[in-house]
Amino acid sequence: MSVSPEKSSSQASRLRDALPSILKKSRNTEIWGVDLKDTEWQVLELILEKFLRSHSAIPALQVSRASASLEKTLEWRRFSDPRALLAEADSILLDLDCHITLNEGKYVLWVSIDEMKIKGYSPLHQSLTTTKGSDLHDYSTSCVVEFKIQPVQNTNEGQLSFQKKLCNALEELVTFIRYHYPNILGKAYIINPPDEYLASLDIDEALLRDTVLLENPDCLARYLGSQLPPRYGGTGESLVECDFPPNGCLAGDPKGNTGPGTPEVSSAASTGVDKTIVKKETTDSAMDIGCACPEGLDEGLEEGLEKGLETEEEKPRLIYSETIGPPSIILDPGDLQTADDLCPDKMGARIVFADSDTVVKFGHNVRLAEAEALHLASTRTTIATPKLLSAYILDGVGYIVMSYEAGEPLEQYWDRVSTTEQSRILETLRDYVNQMREIPGAFIGGLDRSPCRDGIFEAGYGDHTSYTYGPYPSEEGFDEGIIQALRDRLPPKVLERGHDTESNFFNNEYMLYQTIRGLKDHKILFTHADLHPGNIVVQTDGNVVLLDWGLAGFWPEYWEFYRAMHNPSWRVSWDRMVEKFIPPFYVEYSVIKRVFETVWS
Repeated sequence: MSVSPEKSSSQASRLRDALPSILKKSRNTEIWGVDLKDTEWQVLELILEKFLRSHSAIPALQVSRASASLEKTLEWRRFSDPRALLAEADSILLDLDCHITLNEGKYVLWVSIDEMKIKGYSPLHQSLTTTKGSDLHDYSTSCVVEFKIQPVQNTNEGQLSFQKKLCNALEELVTFIRYHYPNILGKAYIINPPDEYLASLDIDEALLRDTVLLENPDCLARYLGSQLPPRYGGTGESLVECDFPPNGCLAGDPKGNTGPGTPEVSSAASTGVDKTIVKKETTDSAMDIGCACPEGLDEGLEEGLEKGLETEEEKPRLIYSETIGPPSIILDPGDLQTADDLCPDKMGARIVFADSDTVVKFGHNVRLAEAEALHLASTRTTIATPKLLSAYILDGVGYIVMSYEAGEPLEQYWDRVSTTEQSRILETLRDYVNQMREIPGAFIGGLDRSPCRDGIFEAGYGDHTSYTYGPYPSEEGFDEGIIQALRDRLPPKVLERGHDTESNFFNNEYMLYQTIRGLKDHKILFTHADLHPGNIVVQTDGNVVLLDWGLAGFWPEYWEFYRAMHNPSWRVSWDRMVEKFIPPFYVEYSVIKRVFETVWS
């Protein structure tokens, strides 16, 4: 949907007026190497316009959605340092054929996806964050991507595994650019387009419309002119000779400044695919379970959306999962504070009754990944779970609205039933676990590509909430994440002695690190990750229901066994029960158990 220049300018002014509030809420002012609080209006307008254009489908929501998107990116930038990753990759940019050239007054980003070269560097550089910076001259950068695919005559597992890994990295990179660098790319030219890489990438429709597929490199000159290198049909210099800026400038800039056109992409900090909208608070209570949003907007909410951004109090931010869809129920946070608790003694997130048949789990640590896991289990398996009714994040607090499933916890039910009934329960649990294990994952982490959540990742020195781990594109990366969690528990002064080969402490650390690296060749599977007797309830009709999907995600195939064994046993025989419904991995369990004991010792 096109937007007139006058309308665009008006929207940009509204977004600029809302900027102080955005910067205050995100607690960060820097993006793309530019301080939004202290920069020239022309530079600021260009950045704001990019965010506005990426949210132009519904004009009434354009400013609200662009504001929420900008705020989300500023928050991400507060905790991430993409330039550090770019500096690390700078030494291999030439070898991997990544360049930026100035062609007829416009910038062109050149990326070569050469399987053999990338495979040679993959042990040290698993992400594809190897783009380089440009100055601010043009609205967008053209991008040329040339695929150099290794011919596979006798297909083998290793080759397919590498291509899949590279596809995952590309997908993560595309998602990152889409959300944090909207409209940074203009025209795209893909040379030798391979279906195995491009078919499933989530590329913006707007960019797809401006994408040209070329079978041969020398056809490119028809589109970008004769000043291209001879390989691409032109008469100009090679990419190395006309590279801009010169190779090495990233690492050499002590301040780390870049122009606003620099895609500081980091594939290590995925943000998932949550959509963001802004709504105005209404004075009436929204506790009514019949409240629908956003398709059944009441008048107050619709008015708030049309007005866009006003004061902080009038625009709580609403985030929801693209996989699940917009929330059909939005509850009044004030009403929930006085609602009856389902689990009064439970630490962490609260679970309260919305009515006699509905409960709400809410808190700052409630993630949409949990709702997506519940959604996946209920749509792809026959596992009995609470029915997911609505899920969203409002002002940084997560809410999952679901049906109340009354039942008796397994630890109470077990002792009063026959051995035949006990066997039936274990058989049901084995069927549930097998169904989950039939759903493969392409990464390790929350279903919405959020970081891994487990006790071994919560022992960082100082404020553990400042550390994040994952998601990881492979088990090798996950192993390194566990090792990083072990290192993060140590004070900086202790880490300084880490190279002392005569230190008993660090030699023991090294041996543990190497043991962890020995965990490999495991499948990545959908996993509940918290199957203890309290989360398994049996209803009056004998139905077995699995509760609490807060730790669920895609994990290595041994993780379900480790987590079930790791939970405190309510009886000695529990350990023997676990292997009857979860495939056992005793060696892996012993290693991760030692990791847990080490980080918390």
